[in-house]
Amino acid sequence: MQPYSRSGGTRRCFYEFQTVVACYTSADTATSKECVPQFEDYFECLHGYKEREKVRLMLQQLKDNEVSQKGVTASDLYKSAGAAYQNLDLIKKD
Repeated sequence: MQPYSRSGGTRRCFYEFQTVVACYTSADTATSKECVPQFEDYFECLHGYKEREKVRLMLQQLKDNEVSQKGVTASDLYKSAGAAYQNLDLIKKD
């Protein structure tokens, strides 16, 4: 894997890839099962499945809070955090 992207900087997941390769090629590694955590970090960096699932659960909880009028709502987040959630573009303001 080349360390540079088309725009000239390092690739998005290059450092995670290096840790996976370092684990697999290390003399201290007895089995490939020892490198599963590093590989999972690299896979998450590439695909983002866990992150998207957490966002989905957060949005579902915010919708449930709007309906039940309990807990934190999206409008409360905007009031308290300002532009932080707007920049993430995860929560739609009412």
